[in-house]
Amino acid sequence: MFVVKPPAVINNDKYYHKKNRVVKIYEQQKSPYRTNHNYDLRLIILRHGERIDQSLGSDWYDKVFGDIPSAPPLAFKHPILPHRLPYRSNTLLYVFDPPITRTGEQKAIYKGQQLAQVGATVNYCYSSPASRSILTANAILKGMNRSHIPIRPEPYLFEPLNWNSPLLLLKSINPFMSTGDWKQADYNIDQHYSRLNNYLNSHETEMDYYNRSRQFFDSIERHHGKILSPAYHGLLPRQRTTVLIVGHAASTEMFSTIALQKPFEVKKFGDQCAKVPYLHTVVLERDAITRIWYLRPVMYFI
Repeated sequence: MFVVKPPAVINNDKYYHKKNRVVKIYEQQKSPYRTNHNYDLRLIILRHGERIDQSLGSDWYDKVFGDIPSAPPLAFKHPILPHRLPYRSNTLLYVFDPPITRTGEQKAIYKGQQLAQVGATVNYCYSSPASRSILTANAILKGMNRSHIPIRPEPYLFEPLNWNSPLLLLKSINPFMSTGDWKQADYNIDQHYSRLNNYLNSHETEMDYYNRSRQFFDSIERHHGKILSPAYHGLLPRQRTTVLIVGHAASTEMFSTIALQKPFEVKKFGDQCAKVPYLHTVVLERDAITRIWYLRPVMYFI
């Protein structure tokens, strides 16, 4: 039985007290913010929900499934597991691809409800192929009442591989479930989506991660962002597209860096990712005329 030690970083929310007010450090406002509505493309980017291995510890598999490589279907009814966790013949692969907890799933549903309450909607959804991300995406869409939107698993959304050394032990074995496996478990997965690449370089650096994230970001603009003609200057765009992207702690930081054209500094990037809490949300909007990206506070959707 393999036991994989989880990352040493604890991604919990951090707080400080000032003048009798409790302020969440990570949710403090960043700039630049944009509050007008002249956008044509909106990205809602989230980190996945609570990981089961960081909740129960490195021996979570033994606690949930027992010391066997193929747990029976009844084991998937464990109360800490998400509802309808897909059955895998080789259950041990969940050690390398840990799901979220049921609490994480419930909080993701609530996050989706919060987004819907402030006027957010979704036209397309992309997710990292990791089970924790797809399960989170499914829960968020459910909370937004957008479960009919299919999820598009994209390998380029997975976190930097050099941050995930246990995966290197698998070599040529793919730890992630196939589209067919998710469909069989009754998850709404887009079977017609053509992934950017099915291969991730096991020796990639953070800069390699930046480059593949850049490719994905460019593909989103290319497929979902239409350029308005000069005749529309000063007018609201006729068509707006909102894309939900569910990935990892690195996703919220990386796509903000790319969209806002900030310099990419490896050490700073790692330090920032270590502070990102579960379900942290970043909203990016592209101006319909200038095609410049801005951050938008979630509370200013309407």
